[in-house]
Amino acid sequence: MPSTKIVKPLLIGLSILVTLAACTAQDYYRTQVTDKPCELNCDKANLIKQAENDYTLGFVELDDQGQFYDRGQVDALIKLLKNEKEPQYVTVFVHGWHHNASDNDFNVRRFKDSLKELKKNNPAYKVIGIYVGWRGETLSLPLLRMVTFWDRKVVSEEVGRNALLDFLLRIESAVKPDTHSHNRLLTIGHSLGASVLFNALHQVLLQRLIQPENTAPRSGFGDLVVLINPALEAIRFATLREAANRLSHDHGFSHQQKPVLLITTSEADSTTKNTFAISRKLTTVFEKHRPLTTSQYEPTSEEKALSEWELDNTSVGHVEQFITHRLEANTPAGDDYSCTTNPGWLNSALSQQTASNSSVTPVATMQLHPIKKSASYNPYWIIQTNKTILPSHGFVNQKLLWCFVDLTINEINPPPSTNTAQIKDATFNN
Repeated sequence: MPSTKIVKPLLIGLSILVTLAACTAQDYYRTQVTDKPCELNCDKANLIKQAENDYTLGFVELDDQGQFYDRGQVDALIKLLKNEKEPQYVTVFVHGWHHNASDNDFNVRRFKDSLKELKKNNPAYKVIGIYVGWRGETLSLPLLRMVTFWDRKVVSEEVGRNALLDFLLRIESAVKPDTHSHNRLLTIGHSLGASVLFNALHQVLLQRLIQPENTAPRSGFGDLVVLINPALEAIRFATLREAANRLSHDHGFSHQQKPVLLITTSEADSTTKNTFAISRKLTTVFEKHRPLTTSQYEPTSEEKALSEWELDNTSVGHVEQFITHRLEANTPAGDDYSCTTNPGWLNSALSQQTASNSSVTPVATMQLHPIKKSASYNPYWIIQTNKTILPSHGFVNQKLLWCFVDLTINEINPPPSTNTAQIKDATFNN
């Protein structure tokens, strides 16, 4: 029988080999970089033209330090956006945990489906998708995959802090050259991708909220930023929320104010409720936290003050005091799902963000409930959804929420041939 002196090193070596074998590739996937969109055999292409469904999809990929693998991907996309003469509907999507920019990735496939539907229901626009890829997966073995959350959470913050912001601002400059542009810019982050996106845009959103010091409508980034089931600490959002409360107290929000940020979390999302909380508590156990005064997160004293510990270890969508709306649907979307709504629903919802005027706003086959006392026309919405709209942590294939986001964009930035009073019913057929 081999001695323990031999067996132990062999076991250690075997463990290392198994771990290395389970590691996913660190290189990027979109290696065929060109300015001309690919139409055939495009699994490695950075730009894809889907002629049949009439949309274009571009990829950019970042490494674990938040630097682009290939600047050519960035330059090709910016050139495409600047050269487009038709009105554009640009959707930027940042994926989350376990995903990447591979053509076989579930998020990539479903994002293509969503772009197809956006084009079908927004025929006046040139639909362009931008898929922001990063290394959301490091281990491929099923059991080992689950322990990567801590590492990927840290990397999501690193990715958001570096080159991505410059890229996003260049996109905004190309798509929205002035405030009167009919071009649309929607930016979405899911799960840890929401962490990436928020870390990139946090300071931009804060600056545009607090300046100038008057009652003029506040801008966000592009037309709308949406964080879906975000793996993001509530304390990271607290500064924005406090600034919005202060602005509401000092000046109030303009009646022309539209939402600039939607944070949506499903009541059925155990990943951001449980997995996130456990991982955060393990990493913050030696940090010092203190109680917060009520005024630091809430303009009234009706509710108890939270502590830094609670806000630091709870994802933003699961802090009850932060939730402003609840979005519900009674039946799931089927294959023949059609989402229609009447123009003006968003203005109705914005004006009802008070406890004394909290009627339900019908949105297509959904209902929007203002459930938290907040200032009318507050541009930051924290939305809890029921499990019919978001059955779990996933998002990209959920028709109901895509519908809600698309209808919101239709109200924020109407089609070029109409004005707000003339918008026809928006549809989102699947």
